[in-house]
Amino acid sequence: MTIGELLKEYRISKGKNQKEFTDKGIIMSQSYYSKVEKNAHRITADGLIELLHYNNIPLWEFFSRLNSNDDLRHQQIKDFNRIMSEAYYENNIDKVKKLKPLVKESSLLEKEKQEQLLLIDAWIEIMKDPTEEPDVELRDKIKEKIFSIPNFNENKVTLFCNFMYFYDLESNKIIAKKIIDQYINTTNTKMQISLLAIIVNILAFSLNDGKESDTTYFIKNGKKIKIKPELVFYKAAFTFFKNIILYHQTNDQELYDRSVKIKDFLISIGMSQYGKILEELLIKYK
Repeated sequence: MTIGELLKEYRISKGKNQKEFTDKGIIMSQSYYSKVEKNAHRITADGLIELLHYNNIPLWEFFSRLNSNDDLRHQQIKDFNRIMSEAYYENNIDKVKKLKPLVKESSLLEKEKQEQLLLIDAWIEIMKDPTEEPDVELRDKIKEKIFSIPNFNENKVTLFCNFMYFYDLESNKIIAKKIIDQYINTTNTKMQISLLAIIVNILAFSLNDGKESDTTYFIKNGKKIKIKPELVFYKAAFTFFKNIILYHQTNDQELYDRSVKIKDFLISIGMSQYGKILEELLIKYK
């Protein structure tokens, strides 16, 4: 299927004529677009992306339908990223390391393989023992990768969320505030997960640096994100750190006890490694 044929299929499925599909000719003239559908004219990348955005057609869905191999590669990348994230919460560095040969023998394009291998190294760097020397060059590569993405889109926000550990607290706060201001009213569940994870990291880093008094903005915005099934873990983690910080500020034992219950809850549902980390924090900040 060609780009023109697929655009026509989407246009018809949305019940639009060519004029409506091109935003009354603002994106491109109707006559030019008509020839795109007939494969008589080529469409620029910018024009295609603008058309897809205007008509609420997900970019990945469109391009995956052009080439089923793209869909397979995308699923492989999602699987690799899921395993990396799971291994982090399980504190299982060997599980991450075992991904390297799998990535190398996968059907990903060479550029995609290199990106995945870089992310694997970054996860390993995060999971290193604090006594080990940091790999400054690797950390700089990740920060460069994050900020080579021009806007705070979903990909950039996810990368920043995963690798906030590579930044100092003040830099994290500056970047996090920009992201939160932009997306706090989103209904996108994946973005809400990223926002909560970013806020949890800020609260945790602030506690570690003894600067929990400067967390009001983050606690306030964390409360704004309404609970839904997909957010249970992240809301639990947020509430844990929020209560510990408020306990420090008020010495209210009930707040501390609530954090203990959250820790017990996470352990009870199988997140034993993460629960143990919270247990250590409870002892540290008692």
